[in-house]
Amino acid sequence: MDLSAVPLYDHHAHALFTEAAWRGAPLEPYLSEANDAEQLRRFGRDTLTFRRSIRELAAFHGCAPTAESVLEVRRHADYPALVQRMFAETRIGHWLIDDGLWTDRLMSLADCAALVPGIPVRRILRLEVELAEMIERHDRASDLLAAFGEHLTRLAPGVAAFKSIAAYRSGLDVGRPSAQEIEMAFTAVRRDVVPGRRPRLAAKPLIDAMLWTVLPIAAATHTPVQFHTGFGDPDLDLRLANPLHLRPLFEAQALRGLCIVLLHCYPFVREAGYLASVYPAAYVDLGLTVPYASVHAMRTAFHEALHLAPITKVLLSTDAQRTPETFWLAARWGRRVLGEVLDASVTDGDLSADEASWAATRILFENAATLYAS
Repeated sequence: MDLSAVPLYDHHAHALFTEAAWRGAPLEPYLSEANDAEQLRRFGRDTLTFRRSIRELAAFHGCAPTAESVLEVRRHADYPALVQRMFAETRIGHWLIDDGLWTDRLMSLADCAALVPGIPVRRILRLEVELAEMIERHDRASDLLAAFGEHLTRLAPGVAAFKSIAAYRSGLDVGRPSAQEIEMAFTAVRRDVVPGRRPRLAAKPLIDAMLWTVLPIAAATHTPVQFHTGFGDPDLDLRLANPLHLRPLFEAQALRGLCIVLLHCYPFVREAGYLASVYPAAYVDLGLTVPYASVHAMRTAFHEALHLAPITKVLLSTDAQRTPETFWLAARWGRRVLGEVLDASVTDGDLSADEASWAATRILFENAATLYAS
């Protein structure tokens, strides 16, 4: 099934490097979640993803299929023109940006929007970063959380979604800490704050309390909440990034009406698909799994997501960042693999040809357009 004409609603991604940062960056970190310099130097070019991507990028640039050739072409590229050409080929119809990452090296939302005129750009608010910005201004956790709740209520109409990186900081097993535990955790964080410098928030009682403050607001304001789940860089403990840990949130009667998007999911795609099949709040995203996994694994992920999950609750993002090539690769492989999986579903008898075409449009665009409607 050829899905090249179907637009992609990129419901979770990041901003692009400034041109100066882009010109000096190597290729290996773009195509791996590793951040260890030795791992990238010795093994960064040995993955299936890297080798496949270099061939694809070489074909795009019209050069020899080697990393050195691709790098040489990029050194002389017109950066804004390259961004615009690649985004045109991705057919991204909307671009939602988590702007809480590498704010010193990535463009602002306004700069990203100016670079790709015609593509609506909206903000995803990263909760842990936003809360950390407010810690220095408060002396008690209770005051901080109350002010944070009021802050998010004001911001909610202007953002596309809230996002939590609890998987990276304290795990997805969100508990119910006592008031004393919350205050003790806050006191420890507050003690180490350097004036003018945002602290890295990793205290589990404080993060859990933040989520129980935020989620009712998200439900009341109809603001989707994205959770990083599954693999990422080594800053997370993969054992604590299984979306099954979030079951208490899906079971909470006070959170009825909330929409939770389980980002990435690999290797927990089946678990995420199960959650989406039984809980109204759960949605499954396959960004990052596409295109960082092998082609076989990408196909498997789409199959596993669709084992149980309603088609109307499966989404695809690029989770791209820094360079336009990551957007281009994710959109290209997402469409290709989804088309193959839907073709197989027709052969298997799960879908008719018309239903498969409908499913493609839902997964690539309409599900996200509905979920993140402003």
